[in-house]
Amino acid sequence: MQPIKALLPVSLWLMRIGLVLYAYDEYFKTFTKFNLDKVEFYIAFLFLIFSAIIFVTGIKKRSALTVISGFIITLISIYNVINTIDGGLDTELIINFLVASIAIFFLANPNGK
Repeated sequence: MQPIKALLPVSLWLMRIGLVLYAYDEYFKTFTKFNLDKVEFYIAFLFLIFSAIIFVTGIKKRSALTVISGFIITLISIYNVINTIDGGLDTELIINFLVASIAIFFLANPNGK
């Protein structure tokens, strides 16, 4: 069976949309508390900003911003994996691995070609 290459742009946009939806669901409440003396605020801020940049650069085709955003989101996801790995294999750990894999994809292939 041959791959359906026409679905590549759709899959890229689904990854971008999924990343933004995850950022909103996971980090927006932490960000709106605006607690400047906690590291969680800064992690939420960075994740929200850089996931939005990945979404916007899908329209603008700016590969440098996509690479930087993918790198930052990868670092945050690895940080989250390290913090949640003590609890064993659970949904949060698996989701952080998936987010890290999406971020690494945009780090390695910013324009999706």
